Amino acid sequence: MERERARRLIEHLRAGVPSLEVAELLSQGRGRLMGEIEADLAALAAGRPRPGRIVAGNYGDGKTHTLSAIQALASRQGFLVSVFTASRESPLDRPDRVYRKLLRRTYAPGVSRPGIELLLRRIGEKPELVQRLLRFCEQNLHPKLALVLEASLEGEFGASEELERDLAGYLLTAAEARRAYQTALGRRAPKIENFHSQHALSYLRLLDELSTLAGYAGWVLLLDEIELLGRLGRLGRARSYALLGELWDQKSFPHTYAVAAVAASFQTDLTDRLKDMERLPDWLAQHNHPELREAVQPVVRRLLEAPHLAALTEEDLAGVFQAIVAAHADAFAWTPPLDGGELLRALRVPLRERDTKVRQLVRAAVHYLDLYRRCGRAPELAVQGIAEVAVHYEEEPPEGEAVRRDWPD
Repeated sequence: MERERARRLIEHLRAGVPSLEVAELLSQGRGRLMGEIEADLAALAAGRPRPGRIVAGNYGDGKTHTLSAIQALASRQGFLVSVFTASRESPLDRPDRVYRKLLRRTYAPGVSRPGIELLLRRIGEKPELVQRLLRFCEQNLHPKLALVLEASLEGEFGASEELERDLAGYLLTAAEARRAYQTALGRRAPKIENFHSQHALSYLRLLDELSTLAGYAGWVLLLDEIELLGRLGRLGRARSYALLGELWDQKSFPHTYAVAAVAASFQTDLTDRLKDMERLPDWLAQHNHPELREAVQPVVRRLLEAPHLAALTEEDLAGVFQAIVAAHADAFAWTPPLDGGELLRALRVPLRERDTKVRQLVRAAVHYLDLYRRCGRAPELAVQGIAEVAVHYEEEPPEGEAVRRDWPD
């Protein structure tokens, strides 16, 4: 492995930060799952949509790393890929905030800069694609998008700050969009219906259409930490289920493969605390939300039935550790005097009786190799407790990236 890449990989492993390189390394024990997903993506690229899936697991079982491995796989196969992590500021019941946040981590294959601009530029180069896109918007989405895209594609992209902000997720009202259209093109905009927050789903459907119109195989949407919807009220949870149901609907999103990661504890919450399968549909009927009532039970059922990530076997872990040993050797130009299996056994001795997550084992392996290289002999390990250490930075690191340290010689 090239030295700079190997050092970057080791830094990510040492810090416990997910990355595409780390995910590919740690996906060695997920061969069956990744094979199924690869087959799903091949079918989608051939015009046979698949309903997506849910990945469930306990904390530290590798859900986020699995999503990153899917991201790397999808990018290699020519898909547009978006990554969204639910949070208090970007809950699943707000499609406008979901769209705004996921654009910051929407990547075309082989392109490091996220966003929608590249897709629109590719389409704008071909007038026939522009007309196809505008017809799609007029027939299937809120008419405001046809105005915004027409003004953006016929004018100089980025010339209007208002239009650029709208496509970035800071959504204009219908009146604001008409004024921006007239300013950009010098002609009066047609009248359109008012734009409300519930219409923001149109922006997500726009990405589905753009993914193939711009020449990619489709759109892979990765949703992490969706268990946070359990902190919402009943109406917020119902809207979240409705959004997930739409994203998995092959008619609404025919070019999309959505994969959601959920904590296993949320499955218990659904049955023991929230009881949304039994209670929520009746509550929605009583509070005049019939449009959401039918969406709840199919999605809750999928969440409850989601299979858990299979635990890595000792053979799987030995293979992962062998890759770590090789990367550490390439990163620091030395020859570790042990292989992956021996490294795993060295860590298993002090950790044997403890509930140790894969994430903790991997970080321990990197530190073990660091000490071995520095001291010239095998470290003696004594473990008093296992805990995740919070890393604090003076400034917030770029989303999805590790803070780069000074590399050791």
